[in-house]
Amino acid sequence: MKYRIAVLGDFNPAYLTHHALNNSIKQCNSFLQTSIQCDWIGTNIFDSKIVFNKLYSGLWVASGSPYQNVENVISAIQYARTNDIPTFGNCAGFQHMLIEYARNVCGLINADHEETNPLAEDLVITKLSCSLVGVEEELTIIDTDSKLFNIIKETHLKGRYYCNYGVNPRHRKLLTSYGCSFTAVSKDGELRAFELKQHPFFLGTLFQPALMSTKDSPNPIIVEFFKQCMKIQSMPV
Repeated sequence: MKYRIAVLGDFNPAYLTHHALNNSIKQCNSFLQTSIQCDWIGTNIFDSKIVFNKLYSGLWVASGSPYQNVENVISAIQYARTNDIPTFGNCAGFQHMLIEYARNVCGLINADHEETNPLAEDLVITKLSCSLVGVEEELTIIDTDSKLFNIIKETHLKGRYYCNYGVNPRHRKLLTSYGCSFTAVSKDGELRAFELKQHPFFLGTLFQPALMSTKDSPNPIIVEFFKQCMKIQSMPV
């Protein structure tokens, strides 16, 4: 059987992170001894009703903001979340998963991103005090009842980044009160990962697991995401 995952993003050959994502797909396929087809679909043309109508079994929200069509990204994330489609987002993907949740679950209808709308009333994602471009840091998993902990099986992991924006701490309490589980933090307590426990697999990381995935050691978070997608839907070869 052939499995397919939609990679939502605007592929740019100049972005090393996009090449890393593609490489991680090959690495995980080799590890799982399967053939999962991951197709990049641009944010301007992504149509959830077409994409998830027996075509793709999962959604990977890629890095690379600002997206060409932010609202289309938000809409795709909402569709995947409300239809129990395995969803994985990194960097900008993580950021927009939180914006979607803030808007459509927490009632923060003006939730937005400082990069694309700096004058927004409720900035859920704001510029970091220190850039994380090219940075690697040690993280602590603060929720041992989380999918992330069950995947890593340790309370510490390393994350590698290529971003300048993160979660506005002002909205942490609100997001948490509506069921958003923040699972990993940096040494200074900054939020680096979250998930929804009521969802089969809805997990976002500010760090980019693909940047720490190799042929000999494919990233376990990506491997688990692939496994979850394989459970949902398949198509004949």
